[in-house]
Amino acid sequence: MKTGLAQDTTKSAKNLAQQIAKQMAREPLEILKTSREQITGEKLTPKEEQHKPQTEDQQKEINKANMLNDKLKSTRMVEALNYEISDIQKQDLFKDLQKRISEGEEIPIEDFAELSFEQRDVLKAQIEAVKMQMQMQNAKNSNAKFELFGPAKKGRRMGQKQAAQKEQTRVEKPVPPSG
Repeated sequence: MKTGLAQDTTKSAKNLAQQIAKQMAREPLEILKTSREQITGEKLTPKEEQHKPQTEDQQKEINKANMLNDKLKSTRMVEALNYEISDIQKQDLFKDLQKRISEGEEIPIEDFAELSFEQRDVLKAQIEAVKMQMQMQNAKNSNAKFELFGPAKKGRRMGQKQAAQKEQTRVEKPVPPSG
């Protein structure tokens, strides 16, 4: 025999199960609405979720928000394109300056503020390299190797001819008697 408390819990569990079954019978489509999400893993988009007609004020606010988002996206895209164009122009200028420097043209790099520090350093190094190359070319053309490196020092050794003359004119010095 069951006591009163045990009978109440079984009745209440039974009643609860009957209520859930009745509720599911009344709302069979509710399960199907969530089953799509459970099966595919996709959530419903806001357009699919909205079945209620919106008021004109809400529709206007949504349109304004969409317009602002579009403007923001378009301004960001324009800024990105402008930045990319300026980068391309800087690269073209850099390549042009490199070409002009390699041809031997003297260019004041400080006048080009749009160049980065690294690009300026590269151009300065290129200018120095071209100057050295031109000096070497001039030295080869004029057969004057000493201009770059200075005059060569005379060797300490005497020639064979001078050594023979010195031997001929050499006089023996008398050695004092040791005592």
